[in-house]
Formats: sequence, C-alpha cells, structure tokens
Amino acid sequence: MPKKPKRGYKMISFKAYHDSDADILDWWEGCAEGERSEALRDLIRERLGLGMKPAKRLSIPELSVLQHDTAWIRQALTDMPAWLESYLHELAARPTVPMVPTSVAPARATGMADNESQRRSKRIQDRGW
Repeated sequence: MPKKPKRGYKMISFKAYHDSDADILDWWEGCAEGERSEALRDLIRERLGLGMKPAKRLSIPELSVLQHDTAWIRQALTDMPAWLESYLHELAARPTVPMVPTSVAPARATGMADNESQRRSKRIQDRGW
C-alpha cells in the first residue's frame, strides 16, 4: 500500500502572559486537546473575514436564527443605556400637570354645584359614618 505524503506545515506560536492574558489562558485550558489548533485556525480565518472552511459549515437553520437573534440582543443591550438616557431626558422636559387637591376634586369632577356637594357632605356626616 503506498504511503500518503506528509503534509507540510509551519509552527506558529506566541506568548501568553499570566497577568494580562489570563482570559486567553483560561480559554486555552478549557479547550480539549486536539481541538485547540482548529479553534485558533477558525478564529484567525474569522478575523481575516474568510469565515470557516466550507467543510466545517453547519447547515442547521435553527443555528443561523440563533446567531441572528444573539446579534440582535447584543446590539439592543449595547444601545439600551443611550436610549434610556434620552428617554429620561424627554420625560424630564415634559411639562407637569398640577394635581388638584382631593377635597376639591369630587365636586368639580362630577359637575355638581358647590351647594349640592356641601349638602351631600353634610348628609354623610349626619349619618355617623
């Protein structure tokens, strides 16, 4: 059986410092051995705008919907502080409506004359409520 020729390769390495690159090191340690190189290749291709290799692309419709929804949520959360700030400024700029004291409100709200309102109030007081 003929032997397959070995693929040529070039080793690429970089330093990761414990103090400033702890997040990268945590990710690295969390990757299963044997998947690290593939993960780095995917990250580099994504950064270059090449996307993943066609053989690796998944054709799961729910996955693309999830990716779209996640991007929308990320954008909404990014925009939320500025939107809330502008909304609060808008609320603060609105003129306030003066509140009518409750002792005056029933007579005016029902359209009763002042003497009718006073007569009803006296009847309620006479009943002992």
